[in-house]
Amino acid sequence: NREVLNMTKKTIERTKTKPVFGAHKRKAFLAKQNSSKPSSKKKILAVDDEQDILTSLKMLLEGEGYQVKTVDNGKEALQLVQKEKFDLVLLDILMPEMAGTEVAEKIRDNPKTKDQKIAFLTVVTLGEQGKKTIQKIKPVAYLQKPFQVIEFRKHIKKILG
Repeated sequence: NREVLNMTKKTIERTKTKPVFGAHKRKAFLAKQNSSKPSSKKKILAVDDEQDILTSLKMLLEGEGYQVKTVDNGKEALQLVQKEKFDLVLLDILMPEMAGTEVAEKIRDNPKTKDQKIAFLTVVTLGEQGKKTIQKIKPVAYLQKPFQVIEFRKHIKKILG
C-alpha cells in the first residue's frame, strides 16, 4: 500500500509541473486554429440561386471567422450592396432574372460601389467572349464550382488579406 501511495504522490507532483498529457497539444491546436482566422470580422455577401450552395458557403466562411450574408438573387444583392459595406461579394453567374455579370456591371456603374471587391463563384466555363466580358468587370477572382475546400479557403484569405 505504501508503494501505491508513493506512486500516486509522484504522479500528482509530476502533473503539477507538467501539463496533463494532451493539454499542451490541445492548446497549440487551438492557438493555430485561432491564428489562421481573420483578426477582424470581414463581411462577405454570397449571391447564388441555389440554397444548398448558400448554406455551404455560409457555414464554411463563418467557420473561418468571416461575417456572411446570403441572398438568392441579383436584385437583393444590389440593394444590400447599396446599404452595407462588404469586403467581398461572391457572385454566381447563372441566376434567373439577373445574371451575376449584370449584377457586377451595375455595381461597377455606381460611383458609390464601383470599387467593391467582386469574385465570381460559378460552374460556367468561359469562352473567348465570356472572358472579355468578365475582364471588363475586373473581378478579384474567378472561382470554379465545384471547388476544393482547402483551395477555396486559400483564395478567400488571399483576396481579403
